[in-house]
Amino acid sequence: MKKIIIIYLLIIFHLSFLQVNSLENKIRFKVSNKIITSFDIEQEKKYLVVLNQNLKKIEQNKLEVLASDSIIKEKIKEIELIKYYQIENVLNDTNLNEIIKSLYQAIGFQKEKDFKNYLEFQNLKFSSVKRKLAIEMLWNNLIFKKFNNRVVIDEAEIKNNLDIEIKNLNNSNDLFLSEILIKNSHDLKIEAIYSEILKSIENIGFAATANIFSVSDTAKLGGKVGWVKETSLSKEIRREMINVKKGQISKPIKINESFLILRIDDTKVNNQKVDKNKILLNRISYKKNQQLERFSLAYFNKVKQSIQINEL
Repeated sequence: MKKIIIIYLLIIFHLSFLQVNSLENKIRFKVSNKIITSFDIEQEKKYLVVLNQNLKKIEQNKLEVLASDSIIKEKIKEIELIKYYQIENVLNDTNLNEIIKSLYQAIGFQKEKDFKNYLEFQNLKFSSVKRKLAIEMLWNNLIFKKFNNRVVIDEAEIKNNLDIEIKNLNNSNDLFLSEILIKNSHDLKIEAIYSEILKSIENIGFAATANIFSVSDTAKLGGKVGWVKETSLSKEIRREMINVKKGQISKPIKINESFLILRIDDTKVNNQKVDKNKILLNRISYKKNQQLERFSLAYFNKVKQSIQINEL
C-alpha cells in the first residue's frame, strides 16, 4: 500500500511539473510558420542584456517588448533569407568568426573561451548566439547583392568639397560614435520624439535608449557605431557635429528619409599625415553604408508586410 501511494505521489508530481512547464513556456507569437515561445523571449532578453548591460536599468515590461520585437524581426529576416541561403552552411565561415570576435571584444572579452563561459553562466548557448549573428551577416550580404548597384554616389562633388577642406586640414580627430536612427514619417513630430529621447537618456542612459528608439541594426549594441574618422563624415553631419563635444549629443540630423542623433563617446587626435585619397575612399564608403542601411530598412518593411504575424 505504501509503495502504491509513493508511485501515485510521483505521478502527481510529474504531471504537476509538466503542467507548470507548459504554463511557463507558452507560444506567444506565430510569424508565418515559425513560432516564438515565452522561453524564446526570455532567452532574447538575456541575449540583449549580454550585448548591452545598460538594459538592466529599464523596466521588465519594456525589456519584454524589446525582446519580442527583436526576435520577431529576426524571424522575419530568417524567413526571407532561407529563399537564398542555407544558414547552417555559414556557421563556420571565416567572416562570421571575425564578426563574433569583434562582438566579444566590444563587450569586454579577449578570448572566445571566456565569452562562451560567460554565455553558459547566463544560460545562453554559444551556438544560438552564433546563429543569430549568422542571420545578421547574411541579411547584410543579401542587401548588398540586391541594392549595391542602386547606390548613387556623386564622387565628383565629394572630391570637390574635399579639395576645399583639405587646404585647412593639417590633422583630424577620430570619433567613437553612438547613434539613434529615427525613421521619418508623415506624422512624425521630431521635436517631441527628441525631447522624449533626451529624458530617456537622462533616466536610463544612451545605450538603453538606443535599444528602445533606434531602427538601426546598431540598436542591439546600444547604438555603438565605433571609431569613425571625422573626415569620413558627410558635410551635413560634420556641420551639425562641429560644436558637439565628447559626451554630448547632437540635435536630430536629417539624413534623407531618417533622422540621426549622434553622441561622441570618445575622441582622439589622428596625427597621421592627411591622405587625401584615403579620406575620399572613407567618405564614399560612409555614404554607401548610409544608403544601404536605408535600403535595408525599406526592404525589411516590405518583407514584413508580406508575412502574417499573430500574437497568441
